[in-house]
Amino acid sequence: MGPRKIDCSSPGLSIEFDHARHHYSPGDVITGRVSLHTVSETSIGRVAVEFWGRAKSRIIQSHGQSATFHRGRMLFFRQEKTLYQGQYTHKPGTFSWPFEFVVPEQADPICILNSESWKPKEDFMSTHGPDLDLSLPMSMYHKSYSLGRQADCYIEYVLEASVTEPEGVHTIRKPQTKTATYPIILHPLSTPEPIQDYEYVTDSYPVTISTLKLLPENNNAGTTTSSIREAARSIFQRDTIPRFSFKLTIQAPSIIQLFHPEPIPFRIRAIPDLRPEHTTIDLAKGDLPEVTLKSARLKLKTYIRCRAPGTYDDSKSYEISLLSTKQVDRPLLPQGLSANDTVVDLGQLFNLHLGNATVGSRLEEPLCPSFTTYNISRSYRLLWDLEVECAGKTNRFSSSRHGIECIVILPAATTTALPAYQPEGQALDMLQDLHLAPTSSMGSTTDPKSGSGGSSRWWSSARRRQSSTAKRTYGVDSDGKSGKATFGPLDSTTTSAPTGTDVKDTEKKRVLTKEEEAAQDRVGDTG
Repeated sequence: MGPRKIDCSSPGLSIEFDHARHHYSPGDVITGRVSLHTVSETSIGRVAVEFWGRAKSRIIQSHGQSATFHRGRMLFFRQEKTLYQGQYTHKPGTFSWPFEFVVPEQADPICILNSESWKPKEDFMSTHGPDLDLSLPMSMYHKSYSLGRQADCYIEYVLEASVTEPEGVHTIRKPQTKTATYPIILHPLSTPEPIQDYEYVTDSYPVTISTLKLLPENNNAGTTTSSIREAARSIFQRDTIPRFSFKLTIQAPSIIQLFHPEPIPFRIRAIPDLRPEHTTIDLAKGDLPEVTLKSARLKLKTYIRCRAPGTYDDSKSYEISLLSTKQVDRPLLPQGLSANDTVVDLGQLFNLHLGNATVGSRLEEPLCPSFTTYNISRSYRLLWDLEVECAGKTNRFSSSRHGIECIVILPAATTTALPAYQPEGQALDMLQDLHLAPTSSMGSTTDPKSGSGGSSRWWSSARRRQSSTAKRTYGVDSDGKSGKATFGPLDSTTTSAPTGTDVKDTEKKRVLTKEEEAAQDRVGDTG
């Protein structure tokens, strides 16, 4: 696959920002200028700047001495503005043309339909349907190797400026073009405040304990003696062995917010079942037996999936340990209570949080929220293992094989996206290593007014997309500044003023064919 766009410029050409930021979110306004410095007379025919986003995937299947390449591409949006158009030759000096873009919230359906066609498949979106509502996912990159197969995928957003010579300047060759590119890190919008509704998923397990140790007189009896008595009674007097039943209830969150100020809740409780057909101990002679949570383990499993046209897809999963196997020894049903129960919250007990992994690490970091696109997706599942003891009997409980689906979202607007306990500049440096971040001249602070989580639009749009009930209308705001960023045909207004007035461009940029892009990929792979 061709290299991801990095901060690079032709000599003398650069992109400068009025207010450079570490990342941008939908609704943010990116303002700056395209600057050109020349040391000799220069003919300038056209100055343009583009802002676009895409998802690319590549799967390489090895066949001994040969390999097969399968590529998938999806253009989310492309906005282009002509800043200057003319036939003038300018004296040496520095020239600049201002530009302004509003970061969109949704992908452009026209760009989606003009990209590759994607059939319906589990864990991915499809272009074969009326619903093309796609919230722009976060910038990301992933690479994996497994059994002769390599998979690469990334989501990137780029500003690209170009300065082209006028037609007819050269009689032998075509007009030359200088380019400058700058990657934009995009964070989807999150909630205005930390979430309070975790949309719990409840699992219940009926448990019946049958043992002589439920009798008060056998509480202190030796294990060997009790086992012999139970074995004898189970053969000759099964109905005389006392029973105690309870229901173990587990409440797990289906939503986890990164850097949430409160611990991740995970609630466990034991509810006695005192119906005569389930519990036969004589409560008049003693109290309810104690039910104890002995140990617990929690982990979050993340799945990164990508696919290319045809039948080729790849999936990689990583486990994020939230709570290693811990001895808890906390009563769920303390001895002596009647029908009352106690809730044990592992989050509060062990101060469980998610989000303190390294940003941009080549290892899979948990800081990328859940998303689904046409050729790349990322999802999370929560898994657990518990040990519960009652009257000397230990029972083990586990989540289903794949756990429960859990949506991971970015921090709230009131939460700092890059926590203070990270070494200064570490996150930005690692993102630069991946070519996903700007250079060191860019600040790493987040403006809480316009940064990630500036409003609840991302959260509401994600919910609408999951329920497949929302239908959006796409158009362009006349001023390009206010309101929700939407899409439609570009204006046909042009100008030749060298002052750099923003004008929509009517020219269509030629899209590379697969063969031309593959040639670029080979050059990038050897670089």
